[in-house]
Amino acid sequence: MRYKKINEATVQCIITAEDMLEYGLTLSDIFERNEKGEGFLRDIIERAHDEVGYTINGENIAMQITPMQNQGLVVTFTNEGPAGFRDILQHLKEVLQGVSAELNRQEEAGRQKLLMQSAEVFDENRRMFVFNTLHQVMQYAASVPTNLPVKSWLYKAGGVYYLVVEKNRLSYKSFNKISAQAVEFGNLVAVSKERMQYLEEHGECLIEGRAVSKLRKIYTA
Repeated sequence: MRYKKINEATVQCIITAEDMLEYGLTLSDIFERNEKGEGFLRDIIERAHDEVGYTINGENIAMQITPMQNQGLVVTFTNEGPAGFRDILQHLKEVLQGVSAELNRQEEAGRQKLLMQSAEVFDENRRMFVFNTLHQVMQYAASVPTNLPVKSWLYKAGGVYYLVVEKNRLSYKSFNKISAQAVEFGNLVAVSKERMQYLEEHGECLIEGRAVSKLRKIYTA
């Protein structure tokens, strides 16, 4: 685990897949907040004192948990309340841009132009996932609970599939949970206005608005 102190009240912790394996954790443990997941999150906060000298002032701690590629996580917490999330979102944007840059280096030249678009405006209420095959997209869609109103679009560009999911009426807990499920099948990419424009102009929109629902019905039929 790698800690970064954003300010006196806010700390970011990057957790790799190896860290998760060492603790015997899955993404579901974290996002479903079961006993094992809750204990792990408490341990992260307690260890922040030794790692970066973080001191908890008060009992109210706001936490943002975002899944990353290869089953890793970014956990950012603050005791500044809602105002502290301005710093959280800015640093989360930087981390996700780093993830996108790594994906760019791993993909062929035909896809680099799309993934390397500048992410000047990070959209916290929209997430994009890259899947190598349509079957992977359908597997993910089948894993999403049928009672969740998931607003989503499916694009194809450069031989791969891009699923864009919006928070819409979902709670952040549900939004984070289905995001964690998606990372099990594909890769998370930071979303920006520029990247969406490029995808809309150069990619092919296969399903608009209700991609997850339609793919789930096909896969489970």
